[in-house]
Amino acid sequence: MRQKALYPAILATAFLMMVIVSGLATIPTLYRQMVIAHINSPAPAHTAASPARDNSAPAIDLQALSTLTLLGTSLNLILPGPRQPRAMIGPGDDSHRLFDPATPGLRGALRGVFLQWLLACASVFGLIIWLVRRFLKRHYSAPLTALIDTINEFSDNPAVAIPIPDALTSSPEFLAAAGALDSLQRNTLIALRQRERLADIGEAVAKINHDMRNVLTSATLVADTLIASEDPRVRRAAPHVVRSLEQSVILCQSMMDYLAETPIPEQDIITMPDLATETAADSGIQVNYSGPDHLYLDRTMMARILLNLARNAAAGATEVSIDIWRAGRLGVVDIADDGPEIPRGLWEDLFLAFRSRQRGGTALGLAIARDLEVAQGSNLKLTRSTEDGSEFRLQLPVEMFSDPASADELAGGSIDSASVAAADDRR
Repeated sequence: MRQKALYPAILATAFLMMVIVSGLATIPTLYRQMVIAHINSPAPAHTAASPARDNSAPAIDLQALSTLTLLGTSLNLILPGPRQPRAMIGPGDDSHRLFDPATPGLRGALRGVFLQWLLACASVFGLIIWLVRRFLKRHYSAPLTALIDTINEFSDNPAVAIPIPDALTSSPEFLAAAGALDSLQRNTLIALRQRERLADIGEAVAKINHDMRNVLTSATLVADTLIASEDPRVRRAAPHVVRSLEQSVILCQSMMDYLAETPIPEQDIITMPDLATETAADSGIQVNYSGPDHLYLDRTMMARILLNLARNAAAGATEVSIDIWRAGRLGVVDIADDGPEIPRGLWEDLFLAFRSRQRGGTALGLAIARDLEVAQGSNLKLTRSTEDGSEFRLQLPVEMFSDPASADELAGGSIDSASVAAADDRR
């Protein structure tokens, strides 16, 4: 909108400047005609020979005329319409003589000079505009268009590098952009090749983990029979063997979950107390729940997030508390434990895979939880970690408190769902 309003303003200003310049060009002709009229005037302006003089206008003093006055007089004579004779005082005497604008050829000469200069100014202005547009197109518009086209073409197929256009390399103003674009393409291709290699490795690891999980599961079933052995040494060692096998199975499953593609969320009504009970049974740690009985979420994703956080806490905690409440347009899920403090220096890498500082740990649980929360459009972060325990906070859209039947009410801002009413607004 600003550009559209700028062009008429530029044209109007240019036209005004051309009119002023053309008017100034007529001043010599006008002044010369005034002097000639004063010299050739046969009678003083105050005699009866000048009854038609305009007495309302002041006399023109040829000895003290300003450029602005001459410009105004010239433009006034160029416009059509009759003009009354004016009294003027010429150089050399103080007598008033007549200046008659109706002098044959005067106004025609002024209009001719004005139009010639107006045409010349328009030609010069048009030439300047053409040169400026050509300069901008060559040095800015064409390189910018080429840069945008190259980026779009490369984004459509990032596996193939696009040659840098000549319009970019030939413009000094865009040499840096050309270099940056070339570096971007090279780095992207390198990253894609690395991702392809990592994908191949991940696929191989997933297959190996799948086979290992099957073998370890079978071994776990067999190891359960060791507990019933009559040999007391075998019975004492059996729980350790079973526990190690179970941990190995969990590790293989975590690796497979991490390498698998994150699915698209499928929301449904879930019963949170039941999910909390399942989390406690699968993680082997006590889970306390406080919040709405029902939520509208992807049950599988929510179960995996809670299970991974509970297993992460089980390394040093005895219980986990899940507290769900509403804060404005957000649904908040707080998962707190009574485990040991996490050092502040470890917070930054807490959700990165294979960055665990614990012996035998892989940090895959938190990395998987982060991937799952991102898929649901939420945010998972560590909000507190002290000697009394740690707390993770999962922020989800407020629609988690509603079923599809009340989605229109949520969009309109009036939320009267029973689940929302049960949630505690702690803003």
